[in-house]
Amino acid sequence: MTRNLTLIKSLAVAGVAGLLLSGCGGGGDNPPAGNTDGGEDSSTGGSTAGSSFSVMESWEGCEALDDIQPIQDYMAVSDLGSSGLVTSKIGAGLDGEAFTCGAMADIAPLEKDGREFPGNATITVGGVPWNSEEEATENFQSRVTQLLDSIETDGTERTNVKEGELEGDWDESYLYTGQDTTSWYINAIGRKGDLVVYTFLNYTEDPGVMFDAEPTYPFTHEEIIPWVANDYMSQTLTDLLAKKESGL
Repeated sequence: MTRNLTLIKSLAVAGVAGLLLSGCGGGGDNPPAGNTDGGEDSSTGGSTAGSSFSVMESWEGCEALDDIQPIQDYMAVSDLGSSGLVTSKIGAGLDGEAFTCGAMADIAPLEKDGREFPGNATITVGGVPWNSEEEATENFQSRVTQLLDSIETDGTERTNVKEGELEGDWDESYLYTGQDTTSWYINAIGRKGDLVVYTFLNYTEDPGVMFDAEPTYPFTHEEIIPWVANDYMSQTLTDLLAKKESGL
């Protein structure tokens, strides 16, 4: 199957700022990766009947991922900017293996001297379906390796780094969190059977805290990390599998 993992190196480490705006708005016109003739041989690009890829290969990212509304609600997103939600199908976005939904969002602004000072968040959620558990396992491992390589080589010093696994019904998973001088990072990747799911999130410090005022974020760093890694990721997996069962 010819599908290219092109997004994770920059996206998971530095956020999607320019990447989201440059390539995957609106889903594009490119066809999904692989053939659509229903063939059984994944080595030639065909889909295996009943596999996650055979069901999800034409899914639109934001439709499948419910417009990442739970994250918008949890973070108190106040504005999605001129680009709004950025959506892609498999083969049409910067991560050629995934259907994705993301945004560059303003969150929970501080009102001061008649002006608003919002926090900023870069959010990307993706589903990466495959024809077999073996393909998904290889892809999961590749994504974790590329994430760690990027963190090691990008030259940004991070503190409060934590690594671990996700809670929930995953066959394997990886969680990386940390912060630099301006932002927090949450990178969560999980695999269940032949489906890989990820959430990459980075957000700036609470503007209330930065201005020595009351916090404006409706969450703390200690609260959002387990919420994304465990609650949100597990619910997203459950929802995607239910949609797969129903054919979306």
